[in-house]
Amino acid sequence: MVLSKCGEEFELYAAKIAGKWKGRIFIFGAGIRGKELYRELSAYPAQIEMKFIDNDAGKIGTVYEDAEIISLAEYLQLNEADRGIIVIAIAQADAVAAVEEQLANCGLQHREYYFTDTEFQNEVFPIISLYCYDKSYVSLAQISLTERCTLKCKKCAHACYAVDIASDDMPLEEAYRSVDCFFSKVDFIGEFVLIGGEPLLYKELSKVITYIGDKYRKQIGLFTITTNGTIIPSEEVIRACSKANVMFRISNYSKAIPRLKISLDRLTAYLSKYGILYVLGKPDGEWKDYGFEYVNRKASSGELITVFDQCKTPCREMRGNRFYFCVMARTVSDNLRYHVGEDDYLDFDKLNGTEYKKELLKFNLGYSEKGYLDMCNFCHGAESINYPIPVAEQLI
Repeated sequence: MVLSKCGEEFELYAAKIAGKWKGRIFIFGAGIRGKELYRELSAYPAQIEMKFIDNDAGKIGTVYEDAEIISLAEYLQLNEADRGIIVIAIAQADAVAAVEEQLANCGLQHREYYFTDTEFQNEVFPIISLYCYDKSYVSLAQISLTERCTLKCKKCAHACYAVDIASDDMPLEEAYRSVDCFFSKVDFIGEFVLIGGEPLLYKELSKVITYIGDKYRKQIGLFTITTNGTIIPSEEVIRACSKANVMFRISNYSKAIPRLKISLDRLTAYLSKYGILYVLGKPDGEWKDYGFEYVNRKASSGELITVFDQCKTPCREMRGNRFYFCVMARTVSDNLRYHVGEDDYLDFDKLNGTEYKKELLKFNLGYSEKGYLDMCNFCHGAESINYPIPVAEQLI
């Protein structure tokens, strides 16, 4: 993928965002996601003043680590110069909508006074980081160590159901190269994720964790592993996770697969025993069908640009020197052997010169000469929300 200059439109937008920055954030929501965001930004290599806003009267007046929790009324009493940006960091979509309505009723304008968590991390803070601190920032990126999985989910968004359990994983040296290449160009990342497939199948997992922790932990806000909860980590992996302060994100498919309840209970008890942080997903909910197996838009470039712009997935992937905008586009194409979009990546080996951080920023914000990914032709994109499907329905 070849980058364009993106013109005056991008520069004006970036200057507007950076010009409003006061080094101060008010995180609306002192719950799980709000505290995660706090931990991410607390690790950022420049001081950012942070406070929480919350509607829970029981939390107001208390402190989380070094951050005071205040009410929205207290925020509104602040002088204009002291207010700073509000970031709504709440996991539940309906709760986010309620807070947005609450802020709007107080006369606070969206994208002026407040942003959603996704908007802030994926669109706003990358600009602030570069234009105000000269640091390249990516909100989230992943390394897929293996495409193998212990489950065969019918609509796996990575099409891992098509991968044989005996297939080869990413070689250890390639994992090291992916990490080194990524952090040679990215100064700080909000969340760095080891994924699969099922990453606990990767035999060299403890070595990868240790390598990242020893060399790059200060450049990472949250260092996480995403697992389906079917495997108990070895003690070697646990020791590496403890040293590198790794958090587990555990998918909860126990409603669809009742036998997993025992595995999840064992895993969470095991992690608790060793003081490893984890977040266990809820068993309810639904997946989205991206349509990779049957969608073929046969769309024009203009139509695909619209699909891409409406989606703007935050799910980046590093693989060797190749930085992919959409991890699903890469994994589905590879695992289903589509051979589509094989050149749709940013080559980190070619990011040189004084402007490389701006090139990376533009790519990360979705600016490119082509303006879309070839796999957009085979994906519902943002419209996938209209195609709900059961969670983790098994093929076998």
